[in-house]
Amino acid sequence: MGVKITDYNLPNIPTWCPGCGNFAIHASLKKALSELDISPTEVFVSFDIGCNGNGADLINSYGFKGLHGRSIPLAVGAHLANRRMTAIADIGDGGCFHEGLDHLVHTIRSNYNITILIHNNANFALTTGQATVSTPKNKPMYGLPDGTPERNINISEFILNLDPSFYARAYSGNPFQMGEIFKSAIENKGCSIVEILQLCPTYNREFTPEWAKANIKEIKEVEDYNANSIESARSVLTNNSPLYTGIIYQNKNLPTFYDSLECRKNSITELVDEVKTHDIKKLLKYFE
Repeated sequence: MGVKITDYNLPNIPTWCPGCGNFAIHASLKKALSELDISPTEVFVSFDIGCNGNGADLINSYGFKGLHGRSIPLAVGAHLANRRMTAIADIGDGGCFHEGLDHLVHTIRSNYNITILIHNNANFALTTGQATVSTPKNKPMYGLPDGTPERNINISEFILNLDPSFYARAYSGNPFQMGEIFKSAIENKGCSIVEILQLCPTYNREFTPEWAKANIKEIKEVEDYNANSIESARSVLTNNSPLYTGIIYQNKNLPTFYDSLECRKNSITELVDEVKTHDIKKLLKYFE
């Protein structure tokens, strides 16, 4: 029969705000995993602290909710221990680009074979809408009623400058395209980054479905676009007008971290298979 999307369902009721993009993101992820015929017992998802992290209670898989900004190293550890698992890191723009920025940089640099889903709603939503690195300058936010004074960071350009194995951008209001992007990211051999432009009707009210309809375009609309060219990718990300979604860049020539390890090239087992039990009773006697 194969894996069904309902195999990933749990009975818990979501607590997200009405209209939150997380509903579509999680539905698209479940759809992608089921269509790839990946069993829930073969999936590990590490969740960040934040609204996205509430999804840990809503997807039937091996899951772990870590500290704020730390979901990426959790996924890396799970992947390195057992590559039979599909490892996914689920994180918000706040956790990813504040506490977790170093993890993002080094995971892309090392090219671990995991998928990173970045929920970009341009604010810390769970803690009532503080500014993040993607919040536009001068926009009034909680704690900053006169507007945030710092410049924002162009997340897309930042990621692209690290020469990732795979970078795509999705929009939570387009779940069908988002699901296809998730499938491509999971199938990619290497570190796959998906930045999700996420609706947040409570704390980012300027980013509405109407605004998105007028300003977001699919990359397939760009004539002769070459997703294997970093120059092509930079050309569509420079001014963010319009915002393009789809597979922006893919470099299939980068070796993964594991493929670069000489000490593991002849191994036929996973690290989890090599864990042994050691009796330390004799050792403990020295401390009596």
